[in-house]
Amino acid sequence: MKPCKRLEIVIEQPLAQRLAQRLVELEAPGYTVIDHAGGMGDRGVRRADEPTGTSTNCVFIIACDDPQIIDQIVDGVRPILSRSGGICLVSDAMWVRH
Repeated sequence: MKPCKRLEIVIEQPLAQRLAQRLVELEAPGYTVIDHAGGMGDRGVRRADEPTGTSTNCVFIIACDDPQIIDQIVDGVRPILSRSGGICLVSDAMWVRH
């Protein structure tokens, strides 16, 4: 196993494609998207079962072991999150390399 950081970005479903493009520009090593995430935050309840997806979130998960890329990602997604809401979490993780 190898130490890394786990980034989790929760954002409105309609902005998923924009965030995915931004992550590529920021040289993210890859990402996983979990669609139809619901919950409650400072913008109220986000339903995961709405047909239009306008009040649905999604979660991007990124594993990265390069501190410079991590900083690029955090700084690069901050403007999107400040305009539209959402969160970015960074935590320690262990990467099981295969």
